Amino acid sequence: MYILGIHYGHDSTAVLLKDGEIVEAMSEERLSRQKKHGGFPHLAIAYIKDKYKIAEFTDVVVVGEINRGIIFDGVEENAKGRALAIKPKHFLRAIGARFPLIGKMFAIRDKFLNWRVTRGVSEKVDCYIKEQFPGAEITFINHHLAHAWASVPFLPNWKQSHLVLTLDGAGDDLSGSVNIYKEGKMEQFSTMRDHESLGLLYCAVVDLLGMQRNEHEFKVMGLAPYAKPSSGKKVYEKLKTMIWFDKEALSFRTSFPMDKATSYLLANEFYNFRFDSLAYGIQYLTEELIKILAKTSLERYQLNNLALGGGVFMNVKANQYLREMPEVKSLVVTPSCGDESLAVGAVVARFSELNNGDLSKLIPLSSLYLAPPTPTPTSNKLSTPINSLCQ
Repeated sequence: MYILGIHYGHDSTAVLLKDGEIVEAMSEERLSRQKKHGGFPHLAIAYIKDKYKIAEFTDVVVVGEINRGIIFDGVEENAKGRALAIKPKHFLRAIGARFPLIGKMFAIRDKFLNWRVTRGVSEKVDCYIKEQFPGAEITFINHHLAHAWASVPFLPNWKQSHLVLTLDGAGDDLSGSVNIYKEGKMEQFSTMRDHESLGLLYCAVVDLLGMQRNEHEFKVMGLAPYAKPSSGKKVYEKLKTMIWFDKEALSFRTSFPMDKATSYLLANEFYNFRFDSLAYGIQYLTEELIKILAKTSLERYQLNNLALGGGVFMNVKANQYLREMPEVKSLVVTPSCGDESLAVGAVVARFSELNNGDLSKLIPLSSLYLAPPTPTPTSNKLSTPINSLCQ
């Protein structure tokens, strides 16, 4: 039995599960040679088809339950993504953050533009995917459930219950979740909305430092120890008024929508702080909030096994503090737990569904080094642009 998992946002990837074993995980960027390739993973799927002599797939699971997103050409999108970190729109929104009436005008404008761009997209994407896999049974999985399920092949014991936390920038209108894995099933107990995103606030600091979000966060983490604690804590004190943890709801709360965080940092003159102080402030805040989230959740559900997924948990320094917590008996961090491993979670979730939670035939993973070290690079143009389909 083959199950194909697909993620087509940034870091687009295709994963193949065969009879309970994940035999292939290919990121589109390795074939297109476009870093963090975004778009439908045509090349990765073609590579898997050719390698395993599969004419047509019969079971396909796609990441994206609520927001299908736009299937775009990875070259163009990545070129746009590598433009200036601070864009003119950030300065305009910063003015809106200072003057509420202007801010409301920008909010109305943003809603209109978003409606104009996204109307009908889900229907077109559904149609497009069906045309790519004629006759296949196609299912969709929530972004954060896929993050949670991606940790399961790495758990030391599938019979033990685990608290599974996910945190990232945003996906399917969420930026985080609290889940419990138990006996082959995953249950979601709490979620964090995308406008309450700790990940997006971290990205805003990356923007402010002139770096590339979704790629250079590790540099900010590395800069943090070089700051004077007295200066860094001034940044931390200001940042913690923008986002905090609600222990009752197991969720973050914010003083403004985090998708506007870069503009709010500009409006509040964070550019007056040294670069290392900014790094210290956001890193210290991230560590504190993650520790509170983990401690509160573990105590509430009386668990001591912890698993992590989502891009925020690529912050190894924060993970180190979690590992040292007395409440944590065992810690599993999904290898490469950003969006590139979403398709792994998708196929594992589908396998569990088809087998009614029986994971006895699922083969554990020790790493995600599943593709060949030097796949042949090729063109990354879409074989059939989405705009020509499903009109």
